[in-house]
Amino acid sequence: MEKLVTQEMMMEHDGKRMGGDSEYWIYLTNLKAYSEGFLLGVYLHLPFSDKDLEQAYKQILVGNEFVDSYGCSYEEYFISDYDMPFSVNEYDFPQKLAERFDGLENYLHYSREVIELIAGNEGYRPTIFELNDSEMMSNDEKLGYALVDEALIPVPAHLGNYLDYEVIGRDYRMTMVGEFVGNYYIEFL
Repeated sequence: MEKLVTQEMMMEHDGKRMGGDSEYWIYLTNLKAYSEGFLLGVYLHLPFSDKDLEQAYKQILVGNEFVDSYGCSYEEYFISDYDMPFSVNEYDFPQKLAERFDGLENYLHYSREVIELIAGNEGYRPTIFELNDSEMMSNDEKLGYALVDEALIPVPAHLGNYLDYEVIGRDYRMTMVGEFVGNYYIEFL
């Protein structure tokens, strides 16, 4: 059975929050309503399930049962806005975005900058080194200490005072693919 979509329905359904509990979202928008001059969309937060997506489509009146006064259905949508750790195109499939987001699940407890860097290097496996927050040391020196502390560069304990940690960190950084973000060095393999 078809349902006639009215301007009042559009205003009532616009701007709802649906889906998961993260700070990342897409604004899923009804394309036909948009081309008619109405913004009708939902903030679909990630992660979301297939059921959440189905409810979002119904919330923005997308489906064969929703028609305008001429009998034309509202069946297309697009992404008009987003807040994600990676780029999103307006016609990306929400399910594919959810899969990509799920790949970042192990890193969501890190800062936004770390998550965005990892998302921007899709296909690489990140190794994250936590650096101390001393303002007295350079990033290379902090990395040198982290490498020795994690035994990636084995050093007998009695020789620790004789090392140039800055040189160790700099040499390591110059031979690897990675980047400093906040108090982390993220290496990509």
